[in-house]
Amino acid sequence: MQELWLSLIAFLTSTFTAIFGVGGGVLLIALMPGLLPPAAIIPVHAVVQLASNGSRVLFAWRTVEWHIVGRYAGGACLGALIGSETVLVLNPEWIPLLLGICILLLTWLPPLPMHRLPYRFFSFGAIHTLLATLAGATGPLSSAFLSREGLTRDPLVTTTGAFMGTAHALKVLAFILLGFSFAPYLTLMLWMSLAAIVGSWVGTGLRRFLPDVSFQRFFKLLLSILALRLIGMTLS
Repeated sequence: MQELWLSLIAFLTSTFTAIFGVGGGVLLIALMPGLLPPAAIIPVHAVVQLASNGSRVLFAWRTVEWHIVGRYAGGACLGALIGSETVLVLNPEWIPLLLGICILLLTWLPPLPMHRLPYRFFSFGAIHTLLATLAGATGPLSSAFLSREGLTRDPLVTTTGAFMGTAHALKVLAFILLGFSFAPYLTLMLWMSLAAIVGSWVGTGLRRFLPDVSFQRFFKLLLSILALRLIGMTLS
């Protein structure tokens, strides 16, 4: 029964993310407590989100801004290395507050000349993957950052997926190196990953029916709701 519920949740959240580009990873990790031991939540979540984001990219790979992803990936390797060294000793209770504030600022601040910032994609890759290793779901931060690059609906959704797929792949590697045993959860991760891949396929097909103007409005609203939830989690 546990596998059935978690697989259904993985399907629905992956579908949601494939349509709107954000939100599914946060929803998934929010629903996992009580269904898995606390120590297994972030590692299992990373595997399932790797399948979800990787398949979302695969189903629409032509729309990915690969030149951005390449620069992000270099920084992501650095961030994962730092995160793997600190995840066991750092108290992450304030990370949701930091994420929430950053998401709101990136979403609502007036446009800034970000193209003048040196190595901005490399730097963001390092910071984003570090936070992802410590906090689990950082998709909204990635989406908020890319939304300031002027990307339209499909490139925004798929490039965010490439960012998050890279981050989750590095997280999985970090947890393996830290000695986390994935073996007891292999069957569960298989079913959840398959459900997430099907959800990506369904959501990718549905996204074409969402007008770009409506998408951009809903996207900002959804990012703001998720950011306020993260802030509320810390302050409650």
